Amino acid sequence: MAEARFHFIFWLFVGVVLTKFCLCQNDTKCEQDDCMAKVQCPEPQKFGSGPPKTCAKPSDPKNLPKSKLESWFTKEMFNDLFPKANLGWGPHECSPYNYESFIIAARYFPEFASEAPNNGYTADQNYKRDMAAFFAHAVQETGENDASLYTGQPKEQADDCFYRGGFFNWFEGGPTSSFLPSSSPGYTPCDGKVCTAQGIYCTSSAELDYFYPCNKEKSGEYSKGCYFGRGAIQLSYNYNYGQFSNWLNKVGIKVDLLKNPNLLMTKIDPPLAIMGSLWFYMTPQPPKPAMHDIIMGQWYPGDKNKAAGYSGPIFGPTSLIINNECNGEDAVEPGGPGESRRIKAFKWFCKYFGVPTGEDRHLTCKGMPATLDMIGGNVSWQPDWSMTWKEEPCRCAPASYGGMIAYYQPERYPDRFVSLNEANAKYCVETIYDNPSMYSMTPETSLCLKAKH
Repeated sequence: MAEARFHFIFWLFVGVVLTKFCLCQNDTKCEQDDCMAKVQCPEPQKFGSGPPKTCAKPSDPKNLPKSKLESWFTKEMFNDLFPKANLGWGPHECSPYNYESFIIAARYFPEFASEAPNNGYTADQNYKRDMAAFFAHAVQETGENDASLYTGQPKEQADDCFYRGGFFNWFEGGPTSSFLPSSSPGYTPCDGKVCTAQGIYCTSSAELDYFYPCNKEKSGEYSKGCYFGRGAIQLSYNYNYGQFSNWLNKVGIKVDLLKNPNLLMTKIDPPLAIMGSLWFYMTPQPPKPAMHDIIMGQWYPGDKNKAAGYSGPIFGPTSLIINNECNGEDAVEPGGPGESRRIKAFKWFCKYFGVPTGEDRHLTCKGMPATLDMIGGNVSWQPDWSMTWKEEPCRCAPASYGGMIAYYQPERYPDRFVSLNEANAKYCVETIYDNPSMYSMTPETSLCLKAKH
């Protein structure tokens, strides 16, 4: 979640020509005809030696079908939006961030930028608002974010350069990360294979140690189990690496990110650097809904928020998902990091795509009467304590407190997540018999452990 800000010694201005893409002058319409917009931006500062001349290309071992977004979001658009990606070198198929990796990742989430619920927006508007929201969070998390662009340039031109700085960093604290050895500070994707003690980010408890155990291996003075932020939206901590790794295994991609977390940046079959961020954007973690479901209006706001108008397809609550930020938008440009940057970036991407942002008050969560942790929904599968004393097979039941195995309430989450409940309940039972002590269960106090299951 680190902020990257640079002060350049000099600026070399180069012309960036946007062919057949119009930066719209309003929030509702953009005619993508044969117009040509010209944006002059400073050459970004580059870090490292750039992408290798040869490499294995990103690929999909599952050969999933094309996503709907590929019919409208082109490689030219990706390259136009992210000319400073990959530490300033630009999109490249030998670097983590490129169009090919992006579309492969999107194929694993067919609803992303391709879903059109009946929420008051057209299908096209829903697709593009969804993508704008994802890109906005990526700008805040790993963008170049160079405030000096606003010195000596008109605001509109500075905006066009500033918000084209997404997908810049790979590692938290980048481009030169203090979490990494000084000899390998983050200028190649492989640099993240070991870290200092500050980059371990391992959270421990009886349950976490069972479900998401950290790799305790060392390489000299450095650690291999490093769960600091990586990727476009900075996947952080062992429990997020573990959950993403479990999801990958369920869809047929065998990988152990708890043992080797830097595979998030180096694995390209399929490429995970963007996929991990899309997984986080698309997946609810009760009591938090998915950011995608918020922007689609498929989330449960609670009675207080609904009465105050904070419901439906709005951007504001998405800022609560990553860092629980609710400070509103700064009046100055480019403003500070956090929610303000997310809001400003969302507005810019919506302008680029020619879609409405929604009401200004809904761009922030600052006015929400109840935050997401105040509206319930923190429900998990736990041992069914009403029957553990019986000598019959142990069962699990939804419990109104957090845990490692999510229960998706039908009134709060889309059907694709509710459908996971049956399998999650069975998994919960398996964990009881495999490691009853983490639930403080013993055969003497919980007779169900003596029964066959």
